[in-house]
Amino acid sequence: MSPKTILIVEDEPTIQNVVSRYFKSAGFDVITASDGFIALEKFSQNKIDLICLDIMMPNIDGWTVTEMIRESSNVPIIIMTALSTEKDILSGYEHKIDDYITKPFNPQILVAKAKSLLNRISTSSTQSPNNSDSETLLKCGTIEIDLETIILKIDSKVTDVSKTEFDLISFLIKNKNSICSRKDILKEVWHENSVVDTRIIDTYIKKIRKILGPNSDMIKTVFGKGYRLEENN
Repeated sequence: MSPKTILIVEDEPTIQNVVSRYFKSAGFDVITASDGFIALEKFSQNKIDLICLDIMMPNIDGWTVTEMIRESSNVPIIIMTALSTEKDILSGYEHKIDDYITKPFNPQILVAKAKSLLNRISTSSTQSPNNSDSETLLKCGTIEIDLETIILKIDSKVTDVSKTEFDLISFLIKNKNSICSRKDILKEVWHENSVVDTRIIDTYIKKIRKILGPNSDMIKTVFGKGYRLEENN
């Protein structure tokens, strides 16, 4: 199997070099960019499997780069930034990123996050195409999910979400009317729970509630335990 290609977009040379070195040591091919213009150019010229993207950059910031990439691609994006407030993190997920790591960070954790994300995508893409509709189609109220085509519909309208958002909604539907603990969500959605802060689940739940709009109350908070997805009557 050929190695995965990572695009590292970081204008600080020291951070770019360190992160590149760790990914190369882990067996990845690495392409780098020091600003948004170069990042978009290299993304268009190469087959990129995952992007590690800084936000505060010259010329074009990371949010704009993300928006432009999302117009044509669902490539996994991990944001690397010193912006760490809940508002900043929520802004990232509103731009349909897949994960978020705040500076300063351990490059090994970033590599672990990338491996986990790529593994989840690989697992989804290798699901048997012979599954019956009952196995690949999930429904809860006005939410419909097709596990084979990775399509989410709300009120019969296709809704764009990140891979992690899709996986979390799928897990909640599979376990609808049951309590999903944070521990179980980390295990089933993120797989490598040792590299994920449990608070990220709450951030994702807020984003999913926003996606559901008028149906946001379908996701119930079970204090001290986790979350439960219920069908509206």
